[in-house]
Amino acid sequence: MAKVEAGGVVFDVDAVAFDKDGTLIDLDAAWGPAALAWVMTAASGDPALEETLANQLGLDLGTGHLVGGGLFAVGTVGQLHETTLRALTEHGAGATDAGASSDRAREMSALAGEKGNLVALGDVAGTFRSLHEAGFRLAIVSSDDRSAIDSAIEALGVGPMLDAVVAGDEGLDAKPAPAALTEAARRLGVEPIRLLYVGDSWVDAEAAKAAGVAGVVLVGEQPPSTSLLATVVVPGVDSLHVV
Repeated sequence: MAKVEAGGVVFDVDAVAFDKDGTLIDLDAAWGPAALAWVMTAASGDPALEETLANQLGLDLGTGHLVGGGLFAVGTVGQLHETTLRALTEHGAGATDAGASSDRAREMSALAGEKGNLVALGDVAGTFRSLHEAGFRLAIVSSDDRSAIDSAIEALGVGPMLDAVVAGDEGLDAKPAPAALTEAARRLGVEPIRLLYVGDSWVDAEAAKAAGVAGVVLVGEQPPSTSLLATVVVPGVDSLHVV
């Protein structure tokens, strides 16, 4: 049986699961406009509230970039909604107004997100194809909603190689809880110890550890504290090779 090599580490596994944002596609290009629309809509022109929401949700207002490890980068839409509600009520909004503002923010964010760019981080399709042809079962496990995942799958051209998708709007506990990865292993028909997870953040590494998978590959530049959580850190998903 073929094995997967990444950064000099060889993994004897039957399946590989991938995070989406920041792993397969550029996080800022995909989520930057949507995140800014969320914050601005929810704040309704209040600069102090804009700053509060940006800090709590993980958006750098000065650059428009998402903060690594922040909710926009790693959280579910449900978590964004709950955090927005809490910030608005703490700022003095009534429950009804806060709910309406958060709902509008979610709607405007979705509209802005349609204008975002789905930019592949490296040769994603080529990597999926190589793994698929070697007999590995493949999955995407993301905190994003299924509709957004499906859009990315289409843009990346990896649909024919995928065996399972686990989305953030399925009601499972969000990463770093292990539920999504445990469910991915179940859908792939493998034990967690036969599954390799590829992500880009500390929540991916913590979820992988909690789920008991074979290892976690983190892509991109990582702070030292996050690198320590990974089995190996590599530049991108196209650093994975069949051996």
